[in-house]
Amino acid sequence: MKKVWRIYATDLKKMTTNWAASLIIAALIILPSLYAWFNIKASWDPYGHTKGIAVAVVNLDRGTAINGKKVHAGNEVIKKLKQNKTLGWRFVQEKEAARGVKTGEYYASLTIPENFSEKLASILGDKPEKPVITYTVNEKINAIAPRITGSGASAITQQISAQFVKTVSKAIFTIFNQIGIELERDLPDIENFKAWVFRLEGDIPELNRIIRTADRDITKADAVRKQAESAMPDVLLLAKHGKTVSGDMSRFFGNTGSLLEQTDTVIKTGLEALNAAPAVSNQVSMLADKTKIAATAPKNTIILQNSKQISDAFSDLLRTAAEETGSEHLKRMAARFIALSQSFQKQQDLNGKMLQQVNNGLLPETLQADLKQEAGRAGAIAGSLLENDGAAIAADLKTFVAQAGQDSAKANKLFQKLEGSLPDIQAILHDTKTGLAIGKAKLKTAETELPAAERKIRELAGKIRAFEKQGNIGRWIQLLKNDAQEESEFLKQPVSLKEEVLYPIKNYGAGMAPFYTVLSFWVGAMLLVSLLSVEHHHGGAYASWQVYFGKLLLFLTIAFFQSAITAAGDLFILHVDVQEKAWFILFGIGIGAVFTVMVYTLVSVFGNVGKALGIVLLVLQISGSGGTFPIQMEPSFFQHIHPLLPFTYGIGLMREAVGGMLMEAVITDIIYLAGFLAIALIFGTAAKKLFSRMTERFTRKGKESGLFEKKTE
Repeated sequence: MKKVWRIYATDLKKMTTNWAASLIIAALIILPSLYAWFNIKASWDPYGHTKGIAVAVVNLDRGTAINGKKVHAGNEVIKKLKQNKTLGWRFVQEKEAARGVKTGEYYASLTIPENFSEKLASILGDKPEKPVITYTVNEKINAIAPRITGSGASAITQQISAQFVKTVSKAIFTIFNQIGIELERDLPDIENFKAWVFRLEGDIPELNRIIRTADRDITKADAVRKQAESAMPDVLLLAKHGKTVSGDMSRFFGNTGSLLEQTDTVIKTGLEALNAAPAVSNQVSMLADKTKIAATAPKNTIILQNSKQISDAFSDLLRTAAEETGSEHLKRMAARFIALSQSFQKQQDLNGKMLQQVNNGLLPETLQADLKQEAGRAGAIAGSLLENDGAAIAADLKTFVAQAGQDSAKANKLFQKLEGSLPDIQAILHDTKTGLAIGKAKLKTAETELPAAERKIRELAGKIRAFEKQGNIGRWIQLLKNDAQEESEFLKQPVSLKEEVLYPIKNYGAGMAPFYTVLSFWVGAMLLVSLLSVEHHHGGAYASWQVYFGKLLLFLTIAFFQSAITAAGDLFILHVDVQEKAWFILFGIGIGAVFTVMVYTLVSVFGNVGKALGIVLLVLQISGSGGTFPIQMEPSFFQHIHPLLPFTYGIGLMREAVGGMLMEAVITDIIYLAGFLAIALIFGTAAKKLFSRMTERFTRKGKESGLFEKKTE
């Protein structure tokens, strides 16, 4: 080791006693730092000075009219661009823009077309069209400028889109708000209309029945009219004998009164039959076997048809009696029989649908539930009539017959007057013939058009129910009445981005400082091996390993000052924002030492070939270390060699000091750098003697060519 220190001491003495050598060494110490500082400063904030990049803007928009109001979106874009200072916008004519981009006076141009406003407004029409802003760029002027201008153009189009969405959506939501207010004001009418539709839907079967009944009644009336006309001679005779007939009628009603004593039993029997019918429907609704349903449902249909006929007969009888007597009780009873008849009709319809589903192989559980509900409703009505109203109905009918007997007595008097009125009756019958013909034609028209009206009513009712399933109309009104400004702002930017920075880097210069600083360490090592000899030329017998370590100490001494000055200058001259300043300097000194050992070893072992290898490694590491662009963006070759390059771990270590240290990453980088250092030292110690003769012969042969500078001894 004494000889190693002797070589080191000799080199230090020569360096400090020779003023030329001292100047060269001083230059070698300073030059790498200048390389780093100039590059870092040049990269300090490149995107903060983009306003000098000229971009031509051409506005050809002729505007448009929306609801009679003039709209000129192109002018709004120009106004926004004048407020935007990110790029150097130049507002020129179309020809000037084309010329300027072609000659390189402008890096790019934006052209707003003539139909820009028109296409923006097309969103309110049937066929919306997207407006297009033409972006023209001259990419041969500069590699980075087209990307910057492209980003600016994209930002402008995004800003236009966001503002347009905000404006249009605000107009739409304002309309929605007005609709909500109007709907709220009209809500009582809407609810009444809904109730009317549902009520009309429920009355459709009754309307069909009424029309069918009316059709039958008109036919019957016409037949009666014909009979009346043909019977007029008999009527004349009847009028003559009216008094006698009226007397007979009075006696008839007297006898009928005694017969009506049996009315209670007849009515009770009919009501019991009606009361039994729903039980059959209820039984069908609870069957779980499709075969049993198929067998039982047709029988139920027959029972329901008979029950409906009985109900219709009761309702017709009671309605007639009510009309004759004016009894409100009979009217109510007639209405209940009508409701019972409607229920039997609905049960028949459900029976038919159930049979259809069973024939299709389905178990009609939903229809069974509906049938059970309808059977319960009919049972309740029929049971009430049987228990509470049978006797009252019989009593009212007896009253009706008694009243008819009294009326027949009055008729006796009327027949006396009838005889003189028969000519007028004949004229009336003739007019009735014409009226019945017209009525029958109108009724046929109504009967033809009713199915279409029925479909429309049921369709409307179905839509109302479907709408109500999606929410109460009051809820929709509240949604429509929301604040238009807030909702348009939401659509303009529906998602907000919350950015959280784990290891903040103040500016681009601080982000690039690790790369350029580490790069300067390698450049400094290359300068050292280019100007300083790796061999000892001051006499003495030394082993190869002693020369290797003795000269290495000198290189490491100079590298120490190179690295320390460069790292300290980053902090205190350029004021690079670094979180761990002391570690930044210490890491820099360590990385500089590792790189110096590696480059020194290559040249010490391989001579000039080692210098070439050092340059090759430098070139590979600039692209393959991920110092500028993420390594994932590099070609696959550089991605594969990335873990094998010392720059990778040197830059990573310096970045930890700049942004804030993660100890796992720091330890990993130090371990890899220590590995590179160990490999270089082991290889230099073992291989210097092995390759020294080969290197000397190679160097001597190269000098003989006269192409290479001879070393000064």
